[in-house]
Amino acid sequence: MNENLTLEFQAEEREAAAVSSLVSYDAIHVSKSTFLNGLANQVHRWFRLTPSFGPELVQAMMERLEVCDSETVLDPFAGAGTTLIEAKLEGRDAVGFEINPLLHFVNEASLEWGVAPERLRNELPRLSAAFAGADGVSLDDLEVHGLSIPPIHNPTRWWRPDVLVQLLFLRRAIFATEDSHLKRLLLLALAGVLVPDLTNVTLGRLQLHFIDRSNHDIDVWAIFSSHVGRIAEDLDELRASGAHLRGSARCYHQNSTDLSNLQLDRRVSAVITSPPYPNRYSYVWNTRPHLFMLGLMQTAKEASDLDKRTIGGTWGTATSELSKGIFAPRNAAIAAVVGPVAEAIRAQDNLMANYVMHYFNRLSAQIEEMEPILTKDARLAYVVGNSWIKGIYVETDVMLGEIVDRMGLGYRTFDVHRFRRRHSGKNLFESIVYAKK
Repeated sequence: MNENLTLEFQAEEREAAAVSSLVSYDAIHVSKSTFLNGLANQVHRWFRLTPSFGPELVQAMMERLEVCDSETVLDPFAGAGTTLIEAKLEGRDAVGFEINPLLHFVNEASLEWGVAPERLRNELPRLSAAFAGADGVSLDDLEVHGLSIPPIHNPTRWWRPDVLVQLLFLRRAIFATEDSHLKRLLLLALAGVLVPDLTNVTLGRLQLHFIDRSNHDIDVWAIFSSHVGRIAEDLDELRASGAHLRGSARCYHQNSTDLSNLQLDRRVSAVITSPPYPNRYSYVWNTRPHLFMLGLMQTAKEASDLDKRTIGGTWGTATSELSKGIFAPRNAAIAAVVGPVAEAIRAQDNLMANYVMHYFNRLSAQIEEMEPILTKDARLAYVVGNSWIKGIYVETDVMLGEIVDRMGLGYRTFDVHRFRRRHSGKNLFESIVYAKK
């Protein structure tokens, strides 16, 4: 073997060993590490995304990265806006990217802190009067009332007929709100209680599960108006503390693996995020009731096309595409780190081997794409989850650390903090991978 290649290989092996040696386990209680604690926190409680991390985990990552008040924080997988909300609450500037139109909407609406709370409350009588028009109306009568059922497959599986009628009357009244800022918050209030309170599903460990709610007492107006009240209460508190005037936060409707058309007026020095885990969870599938009820999607094809562009999406035709051919590593770092794992999986299942390769290819593309908007001393904190796929251990945290170190961007991983042990399999951890230039 060429001597230079031998030395290069040995150096890479030392890097891999160095990342493994950084792994530590220091538990963070589930109430702090997951969104459970966010359900009691102002603004964070406006919309629940399952699964997602909690505001206290964002605080811990900011402290570990030593983020200063003058620095801008980026979350390239903004989700429900936990990072952006928490940064703004602390008076910091923040930027987010989100490819899912529902979650992008949630981010933008959750940052509408300039709306006077009394204006939100004053909309309730008008909405209540319009909502009352649903009394005695059946699904067969909707056309007479100028309403149509959302184009989601099998809508009465998602919503009980009487609930669906009431939701459509309420939605129309919200859409008629003249002030765009008010309308956004009212739609967020509807989205925030849609699942699971008003839909025939329960939040399972990963995916939504359909349940029979034919005998449940579902009071649509009471549930919705109560949530509007909670949002108004939080706006009161934000105004009292002056938080609505501190920090600047914005979320772009953006694919974080392609930032070629993005222009920012600032550079980012701290990246705090959690990409999808390699567990075949589809955020698109799990937000379908919101996407169709809020009119953000019109066809199933839109949903499957969106999943093709996400990091870990496998819903619809995204799955069939993974079964075709052999996905190649996009760079030498992926070939060295992911290649052996993917080939071990390929011996049993080509689709899942392609899934793993595709996942890490997209993740490395995202890290490369954000390079032009980062400062020279940028630091990263990525929350990731390890997986078992076809009996092969996908050690996502260590693998990501190795990839970051090998990409030639000047990063060095300095900590792999495993903070939560999941009980669905051996060595299944959630971790924070820290790196800096």
